[in-house]
Amino acid sequence: MTASTGPNSERMDDKTALHTAARRYCEDRFSEWTQTYADLQAKENFQTEKLFKPGWDYSEEAYGIFPRYRFDKAAKIEVERLVPHASKGLEELRSLLISASDIAEERLCAELKNEIALKALREESDDYKTYVRVLSEADLHTVAPLPLRRVLTIEESKELWNQLKLVWGIGGGYWFPLKEGPIPEKILTFHVDYFKAVDGVAFLRDVLAKRGVSRVFELHEFGPDEPDYEIELSIFEPGYRWGGEQYCTAVGADWVVYASHESSITLSGGWLVEILKEKWPGCVNRSYGGPYSTNDLRGTWKWE
Repeated sequence: MTASTGPNSERMDDKTALHTAARRYCEDRFSEWTQTYADLQAKENFQTEKLFKPGWDYSEEAYGIFPRYRFDKAAKIEVERLVPHASKGLEELRSLLISASDIAEERLCAELKNEIALKALREESDDYKTYVRVLSEADLHTVAPLPLRRVLTIEESKELWNQLKLVWGIGGGYWFPLKEGPIPEKILTFHVDYFKAVDGVAFLRDVLAKRGVSRVFELHEFGPDEPDYEIELSIFEPGYRWGGEQYCTAVGADWVVYASHESSITLSGGWLVEILKEKWPGCVNRSYGGPYSTNDLRGTWKWE
């Protein structure tokens, strides 16, 4: 695996390039191993319900694969906690990037007990460390940039959650449309099917960019597997994923996008809702009706 994505990559300073190379390595390995595991699941006819059957266990081949992508994800999180220019020099940053691997490995070692899994975990950690150690300054000159993606500090997260509570009453449970009570006027909520059909992600990126927003905060229900992030607008894509319920906002918290486990997307903020109504005429008649998909894209609570 190389650090470069092409000879014409935009030139970064060495510390940013080293940090970016470590991020990209983790991303690439995660993608490779998750695909390998998906192929294995198809081969073994894996079914989720098997997990709950007494005596069921993963195959030896599975134990040799899934700890690897779990490590890559955990290591990437630790890497993205680091701010490259906070390091005094390139070698100090290199040492911190290697320590990030130790943190990820230690956390997973405490969870995984199977010897094959632990061996796979150690091997994946060693491969990452070797990659970071051997990257030369010449290699760093060819590293292509990645969009900003930074794990927020505990203090930053607390401040943002407090702001959402003060401005929007968010906290201590689910939000609209899952929260009891009438939905406020400055809020519109849809089924994810409708949001996808109208290309909601592109809409949000466009209107936020015109509003002068370049950075978005992603706040998640779960941690440490999915901590809170500051990300570049270009990769903003709200959705319920590994991190559970998700709340996205920016400085000032005058808008919020909430993605729930019940296939809903909620958009809030007076100015955002008004633009949305202009862009999607009739959207108020497409309000969320439940988690199960329907032909009218509103969803329903009835399982059919």
